[in-house]
Amino acid sequence: MTEATDHTADLIVSDLRTRGVRVVRLDPGAGPVRIEATLARGRWRDALGNEHRAIDLGEVMSVLWRWPTAPAGHPAIGDPARRAWAAREDAAGILGVLKSLRVRWINHPDLATAAASKPGQLVTAAECRLVVPDTIVTTSGNAVRRWARGRDVLFKAFHAQGADEDTMVVATRVDPAEVPEVLGAASLFQEIVPGTPVRLTMIGGTAFAVAITGTGDLDWRPVQHRLTYTPIEVPPDVMAGAREFMHRYRLEYGAFDFVARVDGGWTFLEINPTGMYGFVEIRSGLPITAAIGDRLCEPVRSATRHGVAVGR
Repeated sequence: MTEATDHTADLIVSDLRTRGVRVVRLDPGAGPVRIEATLARGRWRDALGNEHRAIDLGEVMSVLWRWPTAPAGHPAIGDPARRAWAAREDAAGILGVLKSLRVRWINHPDLATAAASKPGQLVTAAECRLVVPDTIVTTSGNAVRRWARGRDVLFKAFHAQGADEDTMVVATRVDPAEVPEVLGAASLFQEIVPGTPVRLTMIGGTAFAVAITGTGDLDWRPVQHRLTYTPIEVPPDVMAGAREFMHRYRLEYGAFDFVARVDGGWTFLEINPTGMYGFVEIRSGLPITAAIGDRLCEPVRSATRHGVAVGR
């Protein structure tokens, strides 16, 4: 389940098809989705698809949930209000049926939404004995100046996407003296941790870590195409903490960002439960796609009462 331009998903689809696994790729917002779901003995069966492809819900083994767009309502409905109502019904019905499937999810959207909260991530990471940077969330510039005294600090948005789809809000070093007295929105500031950026990709309990070099910028994402990604070992304490973090949020996949400090320890920055990884695999050679494919093909041994697979 993802949008057409999600090239990370392309890697996984290709891997699964090479294995002979039948894959149906859908995006609810790209056009009308066809559903004919019947409930029999507590399980959904029959068709889900679009004009090009469909699958029997009773045969679904796993769902890869990436970046699907929201249903937009049937294009034949001309009235905007009625079309908006139809879109909400599609979201409740089509996505409601899909989310209730007792299969392996990477990741279930409800769990991914919970894990995407940056304030929640920091608390959970600390509870998992990962080191987290000193942080303030505030609407007050005066509070920032008081908190930042003696610190080198950055501003980081809660959502990377800016005012439009083509704008990325990057992490930026700030001079506390220049922060306005009243901030226009709740804002997150953190103490800058010197060191080397690390991307840790977790699939189930399997870890793939790379050190990222080639830039002095605080936020390496805008220049990721020209950086070097060198595979590295994960310290045992970080591995234990990352696995516990994944378990607490019941995630099957997570793209963690850390800083490897000069003292050898790692500091947790954030996690993206639907983050990209293709650029890491292509530049490092780490078999991340194959690990995701293995996980999607692994039978679920148990499921929660909410319908989210936890078969670790």
